[in-house]
Amino acid sequence: MPSAPTAPTSRARRSLAEALDDPGFTPRRGDLAPLLELLGSAESRRARVVEAAILRIGPAVADGVLEAATTATAPLRGRALKILGRWAAQRPELVDALLLALDDDDAKTQRNAIIALGKLDDPRSGAALLGIAAVETRLPHLRSLTDALGKVGGAEGLAWLRSLDDRGDAELARLRAKALLIAERSLRRQGDSGPGQVDLEAEVTTPCAAELRCRAGLEELLLAEVEELAILDRPAIVAQGVIRGIFRGRLRELYRPRLALEVSFPQYWPARVRRGDEVAALVACLSEPAMRERLRRWTEGALTYRLDLHGGHRRSEVWRIAEPLAVAAPELVNDPTASVWEVRTLRLGRELGISLVPRAVDDRRFSYRCGDVPAASHPTIAAALARLLAEGGSGAEAAVWDPFVGSGLELCERGLMGPYGQLWGSDIDPGALRVAKANLDSAGLDRVQLVEGDACELTIPGGVSSIISNPPLGRRVHRGEAQSLLCDALPNLARNLRVGGCLVWITPEPRRTEGVARRAGLQLERWQRIDLGGFAATAERWRRTSAG
Repeated sequence: MPSAPTAPTSRARRSLAEALDDPGFTPRRGDLAPLLELLGSAESRRARVVEAAILRIGPAVADGVLEAATTATAPLRGRALKILGRWAAQRPELVDALLLALDDDDAKTQRNAIIALGKLDDPRSGAALLGIAAVETRLPHLRSLTDALGKVGGAEGLAWLRSLDDRGDAELARLRAKALLIAERSLRRQGDSGPGQVDLEAEVTTPCAAELRCRAGLEELLLAEVEELAILDRPAIVAQGVIRGIFRGRLRELYRPRLALEVSFPQYWPARVRRGDEVAALVACLSEPAMRERLRRWTEGALTYRLDLHGGHRRSEVWRIAEPLAVAAPELVNDPTASVWEVRTLRLGRELGISLVPRAVDDRRFSYRCGDVPAASHPTIAAALARLLAEGGSGAEAAVWDPFVGSGLELCERGLMGPYGQLWGSDIDPGALRVAKANLDSAGLDRVQLVEGDACELTIPGGVSSIISNPPLGRRVHRGEAQSLLCDALPNLARNLRVGGCLVWITPEPRRTEGVARRAGLQLERWQRIDLGGFAATAERWRRTSAG
């Protein structure tokens, strides 16, 4: 055990106290002793600032904090124990100190131990907490025990919560109701034969509104795919990245479009709902027989949900909805961790509505993916590029080349779309080629040739009739910047592309690559700005019209 902390000089103390006011201050391990002294003498608000500073040092100083938690006087003992509770998940040996502190003479230290143990996945926590809960009468401790035992769960903890008298205390009643919900869903999750999921074979017999979401910029391509598959009546683009129509059929049909990111079922109340009445309106909507029947028919196993309320983080309102809903519709279990459905609230002016979003779905569209590389394409982006290429006339005899093949998703999507002659993929990274081969094999595609080579120099024997690629735009750029790499590669891509053939790719700076493409004998046919998940780029289709 390290020696007791020594007192710092007044100058060092003043310097450290001033540094704590800087949000960017990161203390060193050597600062622990003066920080602990400050922690023991500071008033409550200031103590939280000191506590945060010690937590930034990290569990490497846990032994010094543990000594303070076991030998210091209050309030330092309780405050140090609170810090240990934050580290106990990473340092299981600290759990022993928390268990011992349940018998501490200092009430605050004891409560901090209760709170910390409630947050840990340790089999000893439940029994220890129940042991003191059986004899505890102090209201603050009962509140902490209620919250902790709700999180720890278990049949005995649930029985204690059910028998607890809230003594007319509104806060204890609130905590008990919340803890009961958490404990009951934990037991239900443990008792189910398996996690719930959306039943994709369920039949929607009464036509209902359905929405498909895609990356912004891909709406027209997704609409064309939906119309081709004929899965929605009267489909239309209703917002950026959103296609809406009327659906009837098996739910699985909605998961056929390869450009879609998400499926949802929106609906609005016929009457306007004032903002103050949202909680009651949501409880009434989700507990009505027609809604419960729909969710039951569309779900296999546990019917779990999570609430995503319009306007951001609103946890208190989530519990205000979940508590009465558990009484009105007990089969609906609020479980944000393992939810089958997300219930998303919507606002259009003064009208309130919800959207049911399937979360636990056996979506097999991209099940061929068995490997990945840094900054690889999202499969819906790869599918969009394959569709752009098909619109340009990539036929059954096409020789298709991806010069920056990465994980191979563009070639996979092109191969799965329809007949082709030969698939070529190249990359300067042999690790990427191995991943691409695994994915292409998993997709069941043949006539594939993968070669290690530089897109700026490589020659494909006989040339190709199509080029498809989502070039490296981030961590996959191994030299210079993405724009320069694409400008350097374009002349060689054009040389390998037969006259009349198409190039489909994504460029982050079309103004820089356009001139190079035109000088290489390419003509722009289509372009579209798309969201790549945090930044925008342009998807383009070029046709080679001359030898350049």
